[in-house]
Parts: sequence; C-alpha cells; structure tokens
Amino acid sequence: MKKLIVMRHGKSSWDYAHLDDHDRPLNERGKKNTAKMGVYLLQKTGKPELILSSSAERAYATAVIAAENMGYPKEQIVTDKELYLAWVEEILQCLSRVPNTVSYCLIVGHNPGLTLLINHFGVALDNLPTASTACFEFDTQVWKDISPENARFQWLKQAKEIEMRDSGDIRE
Repeated sequence: MKKLIVMRHGKSSWDYAHLDDHDRPLNERGKKNTAKMGVYLLQKTGKPELILSSSAERAYATAVIAAENMGYPKEQIVTDKELYLAWVEEILQCLSRVPNTVSYCLIVGHNPGLTLLINHFGVALDNLPTASTACFEFDTQVWKDISPENARFQWLKQAKEIEMRDSGDIRE
C-alpha cells in the first residue's frame, strides 16, 4: 500500500515584480495556511516518510513550513526541478523514482499539474486551491505502478476549512 498526499503550494506574493516566477515567495496568508495544513496533516495522517517538492521558492517554502509542523526534518526534503509547472506525466515520472521502501509521500507542487493529477486518479476537480491537499492510497508496493486502476481517493481538504485552536490543535 502506498499513500500519496498531493499539496499545492501556499498563496504566493506578487509584490516583487522584478522576480522570476520561479523565485516568488509565499505571502503571509500562504505561510499561515500552510502551517495550518501541516498541523492538520500530522493529526490526520502522521509524519510522511518523504516530502518531495518543486524547486520553486513558493513550493519549497510550503514544504519547509509543512515539514516543521509535521516533525519532518526540513533537511530531508527532496526538491526536483522537474516538478516546477509539471504536467501529469512529469509528476508521475518523479513519483516513479520514490524508493519503494517509502510508503507515505507528500508531494508539493503547482497547478494546473496537480489538479490534473487528481483528475487522472479519478476525482473530478476543477481547481486545487493554494495550500490544499488531496489524499490517495494505492493498492501497490511499487511507486512506478500507481495508477487510476489501483487508486483509492481518501479525502480533499482546503486550508480555509481548518480552524486552529489556541492549544495548537485543529478543528475541521
């Protein structure tokens, strides 16, 4: 069994017109929503065995904030430049390189590729919002064999659906 959490990067800032798209940072809302989602993911699914991220600044910052809130060492985040604005085929290619000893992977990337990946696995979705996640389980032991045929959709969660309590716990 393989578990995949698909996460779109947090809301990015457009305040830096001089920056290349690849280098745009998260804005404050993006940071806050990503932290909430990290806490939610830890409570819902536990700590991932691998976090795989696009090399874009906003995606990597999302991965780091999520990792910090999930107890995952940020030094172990794997970045892949192929995930920057990747389509389904490129995302699947990156996932096929995940070691088969890993059962639970969190991947952080961009639209439209992530929405199309979710569609590929059989879920009708028009748009995966920023800092939102979708969870799938696959009836396989090999990452290169994940497919619509062995995919089981578990849930979809938007950051705006999560409320943080003063205790640090979340309420859906």
